[in-house]
Amino acid sequence: MTCPTYATYLRLDELLSLQQPLTPVEQRDVSDSERLFIVVHQASETLLSQVLVDLRHIDAGQCEPACYAHRSNRATRLIDALEGQLTLLRGTLRREEFLAFRDRFGTASGLQSEQFRELFTLTRRLAADGTGPYERLGGAVRRWRRTHLELVGHMLGDAPGSGDTSGAAFLAARLEDTPPRPGTADADAHSAGPDGTEQPRPQHVRTGRRPSLGEVVVLGGSVAGLLTAHVLARYADRVTILERDRIGDTPAPRPGVPQSRHTHVLLTSGINALGALLPDLVPELTAAGAPRLAVPGDLGVWLGGQWISRRNPSRPILTPSRPLLEHHVRRLVLAHPRVHLRTGAEVTGLLGRPDRVTGVTLRGRGTDRPGPRELRADLVVDATGRSSRTPRWLADLGGTPPAEEVVETGRGYATCVFEADEPPGDLRGFYIVPDAGAPLGAIIMPLEDGRWSVTLSGLRDQAPPNDADGFVEFAHRLPHPAPYKWLSTAEPAGRPVGYRHTANRRRRYDRLDRARTGLLVVGDAACALNPVYGQGLSVAALSALALAETLAGAGRTPSVHTLQRAVLHASRTAWEVATGADSPMPGATGNAARTGPAARVLTRYLDRVRDHVPGDPVVCTANRDVLFLLAPPHTLLTSPRVLRRTLLTPAVPTPRDLPTP
Repeated sequence: MTCPTYATYLRLDELLSLQQPLTPVEQRDVSDSERLFIVVHQASETLLSQVLVDLRHIDAGQCEPACYAHRSNRATRLIDALEGQLTLLRGTLRREEFLAFRDRFGTASGLQSEQFRELFTLTRRLAADGTGPYERLGGAVRRWRRTHLELVGHMLGDAPGSGDTSGAAFLAARLEDTPPRPGTADADAHSAGPDGTEQPRPQHVRTGRRPSLGEVVVLGGSVAGLLTAHVLARYADRVTILERDRIGDTPAPRPGVPQSRHTHVLLTSGINALGALLPDLVPELTAAGAPRLAVPGDLGVWLGGQWISRRNPSRPILTPSRPLLEHHVRRLVLAHPRVHLRTGAEVTGLLGRPDRVTGVTLRGRGTDRPGPRELRADLVVDATGRSSRTPRWLADLGGTPPAEEVVETGRGYATCVFEADEPPGDLRGFYIVPDAGAPLGAIIMPLEDGRWSVTLSGLRDQAPPNDADGFVEFAHRLPHPAPYKWLSTAEPAGRPVGYRHTANRRRRYDRLDRARTGLLVVGDAACALNPVYGQGLSVAALSALALAETLAGAGRTPSVHTLQRAVLHASRTAWEVATGADSPMPGATGNAARTGPAARVLTRYLDRVRDHVPGDPVVCTANRDVLFLLAPPHTLLTSPRVLRRTLLTPAVPTPRDLPTP
C-alpha cells in the first residue's frame, strides 16, 4: 500500500478547487473578498460537521459518562471556533466589498443549511438534561448567535438579507435578551451566513419540563385552526379538530370557507412563519406550482397616482389558491399522531361556566345520528372565523361577551378566475392600491394552474358586479387603464364570486377574566381584518408561531389569558395597518376608526410617505416592510432616514407608463 502524502491525505487538490467566486476576476479586490467569504463559510460547515458527529453519538445514547464529558466538551470548543470564524470575517471583510458581491449569490442562503438546522434541534433536545456540559454547550450556541447578530448589523445595517429575510431586523427579532433556562426550549431562531439570512425555526422539541394541555378541541379546520392544532399537539394528550364541512382528498373550495374562491397572498412574514412551523410546507407549495413573486419587482403596483418603481428593493410573496394551501397544511398537520380531524361535526355551544369552559356540544351533519352530543375538553380553541358564535355562547352560559373594536368601510369585492397571457412588460400581476382619493382597487395574481385570480373592489354602492362582462367593465373605472386593457383580452373561467363582509373587527378576549380557563380564540374569530389587504393567512401563521414561542418558553402551563394575549399581540401590526388604511376612507364608521386632530395630522404625514414610496427606495422599503408585517407601523415615524426623506426632500415622480424592471 502506498503511503499518502500530506496533500493526498487531505485531498488538497480537490479541496482548494472548491472556492469559485461569482465576481469576475477583472474585479480583483471584490473577487478576492468573495473568495474569503466562501472559505470562511466552507470552513464553518466543515467544523460543524464534526460537532454533529459528536452530538449525534451522544443523542443516540452510545456514551458512558466519560464519553459524554469528552464529546460535549469537544462540541462546545468547536462551536466556540465557529464564533471565531464570524469574528475573523468581521475583521477581514469590508462592508462595501461584501455589498458589492452580495447580490451575485441570489437566494443562496443560510436558510438552506441542513447542518445548522440539525445543530439547533440537537442542542434543544440535549438541553433537557440540564447538566453542566449541556449548559455550556447551549451557552456556546447562544454566544455564536449573538456574534452573528453583531456581524449582520455591521454588514447590512437595515438592508434586507438574502433568502427572502429582512436581515438584521429579522434576526434581532428572534434573539432573546436573556438566555433560556436549562430545561426549557430555546426560543431563538437559528441562523447561518453573515448576510442576514436565517434558518427557519425547527419544530420545537419537548424538554424535560413542559406545559401540559390535556385534551384539546379545535373548532374549525381552516388554516388558523390547523396551525394552532399543530402547535398545541406538542403539549396535548390529544387534539381533535371539529370541522363542519366534508373534506375531500384533493384541493377544492368548500362552503365553510367563503374566501376559498378569492385571491390569496402569503406575505414574506407569513412565509417565514410557516417555514418555522412546517418546514416542508413552502417547498411543497412551490413544487405544486404556487407562484412566487417579488414585490415590487414582478408587479405593477399603483399607489397614490403613481407606479412604484420596480427597481426598488423587493420581498417575496406566494400566491397559491386557498384550496391548495389548505390541502398541504392539513396533510402536514394531520401527520402528527396526536392530531385527529372529525368532519361533518357542527358545534352548537359551550359546556361549563363563562370562566371555566369544559367542552362543547355538537351534532353531526349528513349522518344517521345527527342528535346533539357532548365532547369534554381541557381546552377549547375557537377558530371558526368571522362568523364565530362564541360571544353568543358565552352569553348563553351567563357570561359577558368580549368588547369589540370595529372599523367598517362597507367595501365589497368580487373575484373571477381568467385564462390569459401574462401582462405586458414582463409583469406577473397588478396591485391597484385603494385610498381615500381613489377608492377602487384591484389585485391580479397568477395561480398554480397557469390561470389568473382577479379581485376588484369598491366602497358600498361601488362594489363590482357578479357577471363576467360587468366585472371586466368595472375594471375600466380603475385609476389606470392597464389592468382593464389586459382583462379585456382575457377569457373568464367562470362567474365572479362576490364578498361583502369586510369590516375590521377585533374581539378583546384578552380583557376578559384573567383567571378564566378552557377557552382560547384565534384567527378571524379573534381579529378579522379587511381581506383586501391580503394579511389574513400571514397573521394566522404569525399567531400560531406566537403560541409556539409562548409555550416553548414556559416551564409550566401558561394561563389562557397569557396565550390569548400572545395571539392578539401577533395580530397587532396587521390591525394597525388595516384600520389605519380604512379609517380615512369615505364613510368609514366604527368605534375604532381614527378621527380627530391627531389622526388628521398623522394622515397628512402618511400621505407624504405614500407620495415618496414610488420613487424613493428607502421609503419604499420601510413602507413595504410595514405592509408585509415585518416591521411595526411606528417605524415610519421613528426612522431618521424615513423622516428626513419624507419631510425634507421632494417626492420623485415615476412615469405613468407601465413600470419596467
